Order: sequence, then structure tokens, then C-alpha cells
Amino acid sequence: MSVYSGGRCLQVLRSQKCPARHLRQYNKSAVSVSEYTDTPQYPPILNTSKRATWQRKKDTWHHNINNLATVEQKMVELNLPKYYGYWSLGFKDVRPKILGYDFCRYATRTHIHEEEGGGGGLPMGYYDDVRPQAETLIPMVVDKVEQLIQLNFTSNKVYRGDKTVRATRRHQTENFLIGLHRVIAGTLGSVPHIEDSMLDLRPRVEAFWFLGGIPPDNMLKKTRKNFTVTKEYENDPIDRPIQGTSTPVLGLRVTDGLPEVVPWDDPLATSATLPKSVLDPRAYGYKFAKKHATIVTGFWPGERQEHTQLWLHNQDFIQSYKLEFGEKAARDGLRQKMLVASFTQALAHATYLGFGPVTELTYPLVQQSAISDGQHWNLSVYQLNTSTLHSHLAQDNPRNNILWLSEEEKLFEAVEDGGVKGLNTSLLATIIAMYLKKGVPRDNPTPYLAPEKRLHQHPACEEYRENFLSFFHDVLSNRPRARLDPEIYLWEKIYKVDFKTRPMESPKRFFEDHYNKMDLGKRRLDDYPLRYIPKPIRKNKYVKYRPRVHSEHLYKYDDHFLIKKHYPDDER
Repeated sequence: MSVYSGGRCLQVLRSQKCPARHLRQYNKSAVSVSEYTDTPQYPPILNTSKRATWQRKKDTWHHNINNLATVEQKMVELNLPKYYGYWSLGFKDVRPKILGYDFCRYATRTHIHEEEGGGGGLPMGYYDDVRPQAETLIPMVVDKVEQLIQLNFTSNKVYRGDKTVRATRRHQTENFLIGLHRVIAGTLGSVPHIEDSMLDLRPRVEAFWFLGGIPPDNMLKKTRKNFTVTKEYENDPIDRPIQGTSTPVLGLRVTDGLPEVVPWDDPLATSATLPKSVLDPRAYGYKFAKKHATIVTGFWPGERQEHTQLWLHNQDFIQSYKLEFGEKAARDGLRQKMLVASFTQALAHATYLGFGPVTELTYPLVQQSAISDGQHWNLSVYQLNTSTLHSHLAQDNPRNNILWLSEEEKLFEAVEDGGVKGLNTSLLATIIAMYLKKGVPRDNPTPYLAPEKRLHQHPACEEYRENFLSFFHDVLSNRPRARLDPEIYLWEKIYKVDFKTRPMESPKRFFEDHYNKMDLGKRRLDDYPLRYIPKPIRKNKYVKYRPRVHSEHLYKYDDHFLIKKHYPDDER
């Protein structure tokens, strides 16, 4: 099997003393192609400016990601440009910032729709088809819910390992939410989509995306200003990688996704008011760190139940946040929590369907969430209309995402010796309606995935599939490397970079001018020394090294290793 074509292949065959019959075959195929056409065929006229060249390179990379067959291949290709990971912004739902509300709306391109009545801020009419059934089930769960409330909120139990009151309250709330799910799911056991559902306890949910329209920092401005090619782009906005993290208590997965709340042409999804510009994320208190692009939604790709029915969150931080910063800041903190958590969950879900940070959606995705400390509840519905926020799409995007967030409600007023006082059956019916809302099947839910869409169905050999899957899991684990990343120490920055005070010292470090000088930001994930294959375990005695990871073929041999291969058949 040949991996070459055209003149390159002829050059390789000649260098390997290829027989004349092979050369005649390639010469014949080359001559058979006509060089003349009836009408002139001119190449396209390309803009050769630096900005246009960068944009074409970026578009080509996005196109390559869209054409990959499986989710694992797309995620590996997303990580290939950076060996040490992206310098990404940590966007965590449990750490809201005092002035970060507008930045959260901009970073997720989300409009928060809050309205009174009709479910207390939830979309009007969305649960009308299941609300009557939910109300009929209230008598079946009231006694069990009251017993669960008394069990969790009347004792002063201290959990092992808890050192603070907040930690005890967090464990208390988590146990109550898990118990409430068991009560409701057990009552709805005859409902088909609940009977076939899967439960994830404390799942790991992360998402990665590029956010455009961020102003450059002073260091980047100085770097651009010092080069003639980039001087005119000194103040141009840049893309910042963002790593979002959601920490739900549990997630319920089903086979079909929820129906859309509003169509794409609705004014709420196309013309909502959003912030047009923001400051550098560090101005709001966010931190940057090197991490691989990680997109996980509580399970690995390949599960049949890949759509989320409901997420339950803990609001243990709200109480301390309210005492420290006030009521208004606590309300903004709750909005930030639901913005980050909902967008992260929806984007991770979209990536498992073949979309993602560089692949736009072809239909909206809907997520249901509830955040509670056991007594106080806020319900939300999130519709993801766009997932690509890089470059100009962060501001000039025809669509925006929508979050419906309800006002705070109490599930019960108090717990006394006589029992639970003031149980809110209306709120309980709304929670049950979230369970009963049935998903709708779609004709082509994964248009950017191959028909097989699973890695185990890739045409590569089994060894390649297993090694590629292990490589994929290792990258997404984000475990620290055994060998520390290279860095410029402070004394080197002073005595070697800023002031050349050591001219007689041999240049051996990675940033010094020598034969092995390395730019850490340009090193790719597939740039590593190949592993040597000992002779006793070689399948082909002429192949001495293992292949290199490749997003399309899973693994691929380097050209210079293939050129050195010698085939005995050519000696005839």
C-alpha cells in the first residue's frame, strides 16, 4: 500500500531502486491526465495579508475537525495544537465573581429571561402537557417527601471528615436531593423514559470553547508593536480559551433530547440584549492555567442514554455569599452559577453529538436544572442555540442562548416536632413535571458524525483503536505530567533574558539560541519521540518505531521512516 502520490511518489520509487515496470505504471497514469480544457481554469485570487492568511488557516482547521468521523477524534484534534495544554480561563460555577455577571452573559452569549407567574419564571406553556399528570401524582409522594425532610433536617448529624458547618450542610443537601430523586423516580417507574434512564451521581462535567472579542493585554500589545508585520494589529481583539466546569449533585440521562422551547426565528433567540464588549477576564478576578481542552458530560461517548433529562445542583455557597456581600450580590451569584453550569452542560452535550466550539448547531438543545439547599429552590430551563463563540461570532452572531430562571421558592416552611409545616405542593408538582417531560426523537441528531460514529467501528486495526482510546482518556484526565513543564526561572529572566550578563555560559536551555531551541507554545501534542520496537516483538522487521498519533487515521507512520523501508520484491 502506497502513501505517496504524484511526483513525490516517483522520487521515492527512484530513490529505492524501483523496477522499471513501476515507473512505467506511474508515468502512464500521469500522461493520461489532460492538461488542456475548453475554458480557462484560473486559480482563485486570495488575499495575502497576514490577517487573511491567519483566518484561512483557522477555517481549514475548523473544517478538518468538522470532517472527522467520531467524537474522540474531534477532541484529540482540538488538543493537537498545544502539547502542554491551552492557557485557558478557569470558569467554575461554584466561584462567582462580584462583578462577573456581565462577563458571564458575554462569555456564554446567554439572555436571562425572568418573568413572574406561569411557573415562576419558567417558559410559559412548556409543561402544560405534563402538568395535570404531575398534580395527580402529588398524593403518592407527599408522605415520602415529608419523611425525607424530617430525616435530613431534624438531626444534627456531623459527617465524618467535615470540618466546617458549610461542609456538613453540603452533605446534608446532597443526601436530600439524592433521596428526593429516588422517591420521584420510584413513583414514576412505569413511565417509559424514566424506566430506561441512567443516573450519574456527582458527575464530572466540563466544557471547552474559544471566546472572541477579548481585548489584548499589555504584553501582547508590546509584542505586536515590535514586529512590522503585526504592528497594525496591535489593538485587535483576540480569542481566549475557556475551560468551564459544572458540579451537579446528580444527572438523569435518557434516550431522546427535550423539545425546543422557542423556535430559532423567535425574537427571544435572535435579538436579545447582550453586553457588546468586556474587559480582560483577569479584571473580574478570573485565573488562567494550562489545561488540555477537556469536554466531558459525566460519561464517555458511546452510551445509548446520551441526552440529559434533569440536573440537580447544590447552592451551599449562597448562604455565605449572602452574609459576606449582601442580598443583591447573592442573587447575581446565583445567576452566574446557573449561567456557567447550564452552558457548560449544554455545550458538553452538544460536543458528544458531533457539534462543539468550532462546529455550529443544526438544532437547539434544551437542558433542565434545579438548584437547592433542600428548602429553597430555583428551577431553570436552558436552550442552547449557538455553540461557536470564537472570533467575530462572540458579538456578530445571529443567535443567542436563553436561560429561564425562576424566582426562589420554599419547598417547606419549617420542620417542627409535629412534622413538616407548609409543604409547597405546587413546587413539587413542577419538579415532577420536569421528570415527566418527554424527549422527541430527531431524524439526524448527529449530522457531523459518520454513520458508525463510534471509535470501535473505525476501520483501523484493533491495536490502533485501543491505543488511541487510551491516549484520548489520558489527555482528558488532565493529570499532571511526571516531568514538569519547562519554564524560565526568575534568575534566568533577569540575568539571561533581560540583561545579557552571562555571555560565556553554554546555551543549553530551551529558550536560548542553540540547535534545540524550542517554542513551548508552538509544540504540538503529536510532537514527541517515537517509541522503539524491540526486534522480538516486531510484526514487520523493517518497521523499527511505533506510529505517531493522528486524528484521522488514529496512528500514522512518519514519512522519513517509510522512505527508508526496503522491499525485497524491488530487487527482481
